[in-house]
Amino acid sequence: MTLDITAELDVPHRPDLTPVGRQLDALAPVAARFLVPDNATARAAVAGLVVAAEVRRCGHEAVAVLNARDRNTLGLRRDLLGLLALGVHEVLLLRGDQPDQEGEDGPLTVGAMLREARALAAEHEATLRVGVVAAPGRDLPAWKRDADVVWLAPTFSVPAVADWRARHADLEQPVRAGVLVPTGPRMARGVAEGMDLDLPDHVVDALEQDETAGVDPAVEHALALRDAGVDGIHLVAVSRYREVADRLAGLV
Repeated sequence: MTLDITAELDVPHRPDLTPVGRQLDALAPVAARFLVPDNATARAAVAGLVVAAEVRRCGHEAVAVLNARDRNTLGLRRDLLGLLALGVHEVLLLRGDQPDQEGEDGPLTVGAMLREARALAAEHEATLRVGVVAAPGRDLPAWKRDADVVWLAPTFSVPAVADWRARHADLEQPVRAGVLVPTGPRMARGVAEGMDLDLPDHVVDALEQDETAGVDPAVEHALALRDAGVDGIHLVAVSRYREVADRLAGLV
């Protein structure tokens, strides 16, 4: 079975798109589309709209992340219009999804963003696929079932993904499971703690000796997920994108 891969780009923090081009060249043979982050580390990076434009210029499909933390409703509509003008017809909404605040004045939530995206697409008779994030250990809230794509947060447990998918067997939307490539021991520990990601001990130990030691386990995990009932993979390779692309070549 073909593995549908959405490769997340590592967006530059300097005014230079050359790193984006290198990632596109390396990952294009194995990726169906590219996810453009939106200040993922709460540190200013090249605007997602600019990176999405570069992805489209190079002839690839883009999915743009829109983060509630960094915009209000007007900013959301501005960015959606810009993405549609570029030919980007898929977005992933992140942060601020607090159902108890929906319908009230206050911070922009993912629920509010979802409604605004639907309204704007209808207003302009545009096609727009909207994605939301789900946690493998939790049931999907009812309001998130209005999304077009569900992105499962990264985990190194295939059984956890398979169990989540079995519990949501009635879900008709595509489900993309996250696969994170640990790029070194410090990153592995920090991400594991911050994301509640249960990295196998042998992987962390191996990274102490070889900072590329996370590539093979991540690739093996991605391939194993084909039997977990998901429709695709969200690959976060960060600086190991070349090694991951080389390993996946001929396997997907």
